[in-house]
Amino acid sequence: MGRYGKGPRRCGRGMTLVELMVVVGLIAFLMTVMAVRTHSASYRLKSAVSQLRSLVQRARLEAVKHNKNVYLDFDAEDDNVLDTVVLWVFGGSGGSSPSYDPGRDLTIVAEKIFSPPGTRTNKPTLGAVPASQGGPATGAPRDGGTIPEDGVSFSGNRINLNPDGTSSAGSVYVHVPKDPKAGTYAVVINNAGRAYLRYFPTGGTAWEDR
Repeated sequence: MGRYGKGPRRCGRGMTLVELMVVVGLIAFLMTVMAVRTHSASYRLKSAVSQLRSLVQRARLEAVKHNKNVYLDFDAEDDNVLDTVVLWVFGGSGGSSPSYDPGRDLTIVAEKIFSPPGTRTNKPTLGAVPASQGGPATGAPRDGGTIPEDGVSFSGNRINLNPDGTSSAGSVYVHVPKDPKAGTYAVVINNAGRAYLRYFPTGGTAWEDR
């Protein structure tokens, strides 16, 4: 036996230049894939619709919580531009369809989600892919109906949630004008105040539940 015993073998070794380049390349590839996905029309469309549905659900909860009428307004400034969604609690008394007053009412959310209708943009916009381009010819609710030009079928472009959680019924349509292949989404709200999603694939024949 030798004078010195065998010590532990050193298994570790540094990365070679080739291995390092492979790792860096993989990271760059994954980042590119994620960037393409998060900037794709389909991804942004789904994100906008999900945000809108969450606002409707929150509006219903706020109405019950405050025991007051709560409104989700697409034209709170009454300027015929439907781009900023305002979720607010009516702070006054009486009046079934009051005007939004930031000084009187409790503003819960006020944010831009959609581009104004009629603009040529690659962002999610209120409205539907035209039927001439393979979009829906009938409304998203299960009983059909028509699709409004501005994409919001609610009277006054406003969803009214009552203190008991019930609501005015209607639909909100969203699409990406410069990318009709992304299809059309609709958030449909029934009189019980519940929201469900429907999707119409461009070139398809019927609305699909999502």
